Amino acid sequence: MKFSTRFLSIIALALSTALPASAAETVEIKPQWMAGKRYYETMQTDQVSSFEVAGKKMEQSTSMTIELTMTVSPHQDGQPKRMTIRYERMAMGVEINGQKMGFDSANPGASGDPLNLSKTMGATVGQELKVVFNDKDEIADIENYDEFVSHFGAAATPGFDPKKMFNKEALTEMMKQGALRATPGKPVAVGDTWDFSNQIDLPALGKVVVKGNYTLKSIGDHNGVRCAEIEMDGQLSMDIGEAKGDAASPFSELGMKVSNGTLKGPMWFDPQLGMARDSQLVQEVTISMKNPADPTAMMEMPMKQNISMKLTKVEDVK
Repeated sequence: MKFSTRFLSIIALALSTALPASAAETVEIKPQWMAGKRYYETMQTDQVSSFEVAGKKMEQSTSMTIELTMTVSPHQDGQPKRMTIRYERMAMGVEINGQKMGFDSANPGASGDPLNLSKTMGATVGQELKVVFNDKDEIADIENYDEFVSHFGAAATPGFDPKKMFNKEALTEMMKQGALRATPGKPVAVGDTWDFSNQIDLPALGKVVVKGNYTLKSIGDHNGVRCAEIEMDGQLSMDIGEAKGDAASPFSELGMKVSNGTLKGPMWFDPQLGMARDSQLVQEVTISMKNPADPTAMMEMPMKQNISMKLTKVEDVK
């Protein structure tokens, strides 16, 4: 018995050294929207910043929660695949030097609302944004853009034109990017990287550019689902006030500039489902602008924002 056990061990060792190593496991990172599915997603952002005005230090924190559903319908009568995005809940909290204010559409009377968030954010709750896909499963158009933006803040801010802040092209581009801004275009293994570069032109703000790379860190279990863990390492830049005339940025008069922008963190992509189930990104920038107390001087505002996106449920719909 001892001889046979030793003999089998020798055979196993010989085979392990003689046979070629197996190929590294690969995975395809290909986003897709499945017809007949409804996706439930929660987005959470927590932002902190500090600055000094007239010798007084100001600490500000802002948190925002958006809960939405995305229902995908199949091709019908030659029409492309469509998705209806419905905003189910909007909540925002602001704290400035210990003074708290906010709004939650799930409990609208819970706190004071001096910022009229119930009329800006609250007007969005229950609204639907209807988009159309192209044959590459990319968002190609927004069907009800005019109707949707008419609810966005107009009730609380007379004279404010949401179309100048988020025109149709800018809104479409932001929705295209989603959690994953680029794909590798081929199956990838742990350690592989691929680049991304995206630009969004906001009429009343300027040009926002995010570029960098993704790295596949691991393939394995994440909350009970086989996922590809992808690490994002990006740089963010913003050119404020490029637009002229009626579309000129209101921030350009403040001499506002954005520098030292980064966007980093992991996301967990489900290859079978074709979308990210979880992402935890950290965005950091430094904003400089004219000091309201002394227009000849500049002030800097370091800002950090944690951005979380979670897919909470996927269900079949008829």
